[in-house]
Amino acid sequence: MHAPVTRDLRQRIPYEKIKIDYYERGRAIFSLKQEAERCLSCGSCRDCHMCEMTRYWGAISRVEKPDGKYEYVVDENKCIACGFCAGVCPCGVWEMAENI
Repeated sequence: MHAPVTRDLRQRIPYEKIKIDYYERGRAIFSLKQEAERCLSCGSCRDCHMCEMTRYWGAISRVEKPDGKYEYVVDENKCIACGFCAGVCPCGVWEMAENI
């Protein structure tokens, strides 16, 4: 897992990336505004800390930036490529690459 890690600035999320697999449709009548504010799995980090809590050996940590933003970073020397971070993430932020 010695591939370089690159971070992109937040851009518009492509429609194809939005998933509704875990989206619970409302059973009651809601306004369109309320429905639109419900979260879908769009590939954007919601800062839920799930990846950080399931990591082995402290391989993932949350880093605060001076501008108030944050990012989760992987320490490649500690990561064992178990894939738990990718499996537990409700947003699909983490992706695993095959180690060939």
